[in-house]
Amino acid sequence: MKESKINVAQPKDFLDKRNYLIKLERYSKELDQLDVKLNSYTCEPKTEDLFERKSLLKQQMHRLKKTNQEIIYSVKERKDLLENQVDRIKIQLQEFITLQSEFHAYYTRAQQH
Repeated sequence: MKESKINVAQPKDFLDKRNYLIKLERYSKELDQLDVKLNSYTCEPKTEDLFERKSLLKQQMHRLKKTNQEIIYSVKERKDLLENQVDRIKIQLQEFITLQSEFHAYYTRAQQH
């Protein structure tokens, strides 16, 4: 019986790892798309506040991209996920959602000016 429990747990861990990798890779692509959109003429800042916000968004995007790649690499290197990796992934995903929200707020304001 113990062997079947171990065998059942291994695929679940593999699926969790795979799901997290898929999410991270998808968010990586979405970050690239946001970066392209942020650098397009439709997002050109027209006020000092918008210039500052755009600069901060670019810094956040760069940091998130770098961290995302580091996490993807570390997850791929291990056979199973460590608890600290899962925590780091969850934080990364939450930061992405926050950045996405901030980007949409910036984009809306840039369109109004």
